[in-house]
Amino acid sequence: MATSGKEGCPCINTTNTLASSSDRYCVLDNGDPGVQLTIDGSCVPPNYGSSSCLQHDLMYDPICSMDTDHLGESIIPAYCFRPWCYVDIVKCKKDSEERAFRSSYFEVDSGVDVYYSYSTCNSTAEDWLTAEEGIVGSPPLGGVDILGIVPAFMDPMMYKRDSDGKIVLDSSGPEFFNDSIPWEGVYIKYIRDIIRISEGDISSINITHRSRASKLVHPTSSYTSAVQDLQDGLADMAIGPFWVTGQRLKMTAFTLPIVYDKTYLVIPRPGTTQTLSQQTEKVIMPFSKGLWGLVIGIIFAAALLSVWFTDSVRNARTNDRRESMQANMKRRKMAYVRLTMDSFLEKGLFFCSAGVEQDGSTSLPNKILLFGFGFFILISVSAYVANLAAFLTLNSAEYVRTMEEAVAAKYKICAHPAIQTELEVGWPDAIFYFHKDANEFPGMLDDYLAGKCNALVVGHEDTSMDAGFLERLCEIDLVYTESVVAEIPQAFPIRSDIASGFSYWMYQGERRGVTLQTAKDEFAQDISCNVRISAEEDTQGSEYDEITIKNMFFPIMFFTSCATLAVLLQIKHQYNESKGKTSALGRKSTLNLVSESTGRKQSLSFGKRGQKLSFGSKDNEDDVFIQDGAMMRKYGEDKEEEKEDGGEEMITPTSFMAGVADEGRRKVRFGLDGDAPRHNGGHSVRFSLNDGATG
Repeated sequence: MATSGKEGCPCINTTNTLASSSDRYCVLDNGDPGVQLTIDGSCVPPNYGSSSCLQHDLMYDPICSMDTDHLGESIIPAYCFRPWCYVDIVKCKKDSEERAFRSSYFEVDSGVDVYYSYSTCNSTAEDWLTAEEGIVGSPPLGGVDILGIVPAFMDPMMYKRDSDGKIVLDSSGPEFFNDSIPWEGVYIKYIRDIIRISEGDISSINITHRSRASKLVHPTSSYTSAVQDLQDGLADMAIGPFWVTGQRLKMTAFTLPIVYDKTYLVIPRPGTTQTLSQQTEKVIMPFSKGLWGLVIGIIFAAALLSVWFTDSVRNARTNDRRESMQANMKRRKMAYVRLTMDSFLEKGLFFCSAGVEQDGSTSLPNKILLFGFGFFILISVSAYVANLAAFLTLNSAEYVRTMEEAVAAKYKICAHPAIQTELEVGWPDAIFYFHKDANEFPGMLDDYLAGKCNALVVGHEDTSMDAGFLERLCEIDLVYTESVVAEIPQAFPIRSDIASGFSYWMYQGERRGVTLQTAKDEFAQDISCNVRISAEEDTQGSEYDEITIKNMFFPIMFFTSCATLAVLLQIKHQYNESKGKTSALGRKSTLNLVSESTGRKQSLSFGKRGQKLSFGSKDNEDDVFIQDGAMMRKYGEDKEEEKEDGGEEMITPTSFMAGVADEGRRKVRFGLDGDAPRHNGGHSVRFSLNDGATG
């Protein structure tokens, strides 16, 4: 039983509306006037689809005829059995949730404005929507011939070959303006594939170059120049990856978008611009700052305790052997400061060499101290060395990773002038530099090399297959980041009256496997390096990276500095001695004037000529030798020497230990030890004794 549709979306009578379409007039088989639904299509009565939910197609459309002969030739389409009707679209939209469609049988400007619904008749429109394309058809181009223009050479997108078969890329050369040389490339193939699947709806396409005059109007972009040619009526469409910008939309229409092009931030490859200071920092990176402070503190504490322990023992031994000396000798504070510094350097040397001094004669407290210090060195150095190699190859140089960071760092950024408005609106605080020579993206690289910017923003679609451009990125060590600066649709600029028809065939091509990507697959390019930043480059070097001299800059320079300072001090010391001056730079740092160990020859310098007294020999520890320059003689062999005035006793190691020292610059007078042999004559020796150390 026929219904009039649902309450909120009722069927309406459209008989008069359809009958008013004079350009669709036709005669039915019974001689009554009818309406032709499509060109060369079905002729139906004017009440087709009116007033009630019926199987209108099965009743009136010859395609759905139940004729026996017809059934023998084909199967009746499923939509023929679906009830539907024309509805009041205003009421349906306001009062119901039923889905309605504008009839595709009648163009928008045809004067027939009718809408149908299947759901108001408790049916489905899916079968009709599936069959509609084949019945109604696309807006016909009618076998149009198209004149297309190319803005510039771009390998492998659009190019020509010279007489030797080599690809030509100079867009200002004679080949570009020579129409007798055929065009090749990704976009050329894609356009020709679209024409092929149109099955004659697009009869042909003739491809030529943009005009020279349009380049004068738009000197910064060859692509905008080509759009100008369309606006001037010199061509029907332009071929290539054209951004759809506000400026260009004012000039012409565009097809459906081919792709949505992402413009990425391009930066110097991480690690290629690291300074020596950044390399130096890597040496201390295995340990935190707090841990380095703790290491230095422990070394200093070990040095202080070592001075205390060692000095206490020496005082005890000295007191045992000095029966006639005071119990404790007052030492100047500067002596302890120097000894502490010497001990600190000594313990630092232990740490750096991963070991400690092994002295069997040292005290028990000092041994315990060095045992704990040695264990600390073992763990610390092992942890440091285990972690150091990874940090030396770490790409720790700070670099801009995102557009936000580039803006914050006040980077000057090279960009294409064709999207100047889009970039400035999207990034109002950014500092852009737009090149002026219309050399497209290669011109931006020239600007970068000229120091006009610190980074670039580059469209991926325009450059992703441009081998020449990508190879230059490799040479300059530039890489694409993951930071998207802008995302702009790319489409073909085209005459407005054929934009819809051409877009239709682009849509059909995608459904049939004819896409821009399939064309690209036939023009694959090999690039010598990776132009996208990798995860390894973004964090650290490979475990197989060699540690170079540059990686070891800090320890090398530290050693060189120490060696240089040591050489300068040694030269100063030798210079002082050559002038007969007292020098403290070359002496040992100790609180005792002579070694406590026996059996070794000890010496004391005196006089202005570098004379020395040497005590002890393998035969007799009380032997005394005098060295004057290169001459060495035993004291006492010259009898006259023993009888000089002075009234003092002969100098022996024992009597030397019993000497009495004054404060400051001291005169040491060697007296008689109780067990020392007495001689008729003695000598007094004058020498300098600085802060309790050997002179």
